[in-house]
Amino acid sequence: MTDTSVLLRCRSCMTANRVPAARLTEGPRCGRCKAFLEFSSRPEEITDSTFGKEILDWPGIVVVFFWAPWCAHCRGMFPMLEDLARQKAGIIKVGMINIELNQQLASRYNVMSVPKLVLYRNGRIIDELNGAVSALQLAEWTGHALSRAE
Repeated sequence: MTDTSVLLRCRSCMTANRVPAARLTEGPRCGRCKAFLEFSSRPEEITDSTFGKEILDWPGIVVVFFWAPWCAHCRGMFPMLEDLARQKAGIIKVGMINIELNQQLASRYNVMSVPKLVLYRNGRIIDELNGAVSALQLAEWTGHALSRAE
């Protein structure tokens, strides 16, 4: 049986809430503080200071995209990442890290070239891809992570 629920962290009290995927459009509320639960349908800009909260503490799957403004291949992947964030909103979080503005993260994760994709589950790295990929490769890569239930 496939689990069709997603985890959303309340931005008010930081509680992780399990929400049935079919009810995401109904304006779910936090079970603890009753605040509306928000989930991003666009890639989120991640910085050195927000990385821990937005990636390592996130209770689910996150695709992190390391990129640089001068990289043509990186800019070419933006539409695919925006599509992924929109199509998998609430299921997969997409974070983008500009390595020129966040050099500590680039150094910490040994980003020697861009683009680089890193897949996290519950704050742990489960896979990496170096270089530009096609939309099909991105879909297969993330789909494989979704199919592996923990």
